[in-house]
Amino acid sequence: MRISEELHSEGPDVIVFPEMFLTGYGTDCSDLEKETERAVERIEKMCQEFGKAAVFGGPSYDGKNMYNSLYFITPGKRFVYNKIHLAHFGVYSEEGFKAGDRAAVAEYRGVKFGLCICYDIFFPEVLRSCSLAGSGVNICISASARQSKPFLERVLPARALENVSYTVFANNCGDMAGAVMFGGSRILDPFGEEISSAGEGECFCEAMFSDVALSGFRNIRRHLQDSRRDVDWNDI
Repeated sequence: MRISEELHSEGPDVIVFPEMFLTGYGTDCSDLEKETERAVERIEKMCQEFGKAAVFGGPSYDGKNMYNSLYFITPGKRFVYNKIHLAHFGVYSEEGFKAGDRAAVAEYRGVKFGLCICYDIFFPEVLRSCSLAGSGVNICISASARQSKPFLERVLPARALENVSYTVFANNCGDMAGAVMFGGSRILDPFGEEISSAGEGECFCEAMFSDVALSGFRNIRRHLQDSRRDVDWNDI
């Protein structure tokens, strides 16, 4: 298992893998509840053993519904975010999944992480709500095909800058579900500049988070501090 290899390595404290990494994007997951739970439990044990966190995509289940989910596993806790905006256009078809209905933030070693999946990135309220809730690093795991590449390359720096947050984008690569995923995983600083990036093939991007540097970015661009929480933006 690739997740096992990376957790065993001398790599970073938090390791991020793409959308639906457990099963592959486009796989029929309707009968994989038991297999998924066993896999997640194995990853939990490895995170405990090696003192690391693993972030990856896979299905999750609540007895009645199936979700396209992001798992954030720390040595002591399991966070699960269910994709709010499911894709039903072009080469993307997420029939069978139920849409999530709430944003989510994970916490590890004193750092809060905002969570989103692929199409969610085009809806600024998802990561804005996470950033207002205290996230300093926002994560987007993805299964984005080549058709979506120019749009992702425009929106990712915007999400980083508007939230003044480090932004991690982990995308699948190669042939999957009848589409060619464009790869392009990258890590952006809070002004939207690339810290580390990958090409179209499988690659490893690495960066170090600094809360001191984050404070410096946010003292220059005060988008979050100046956000008007007293305004009801739905009252138009």
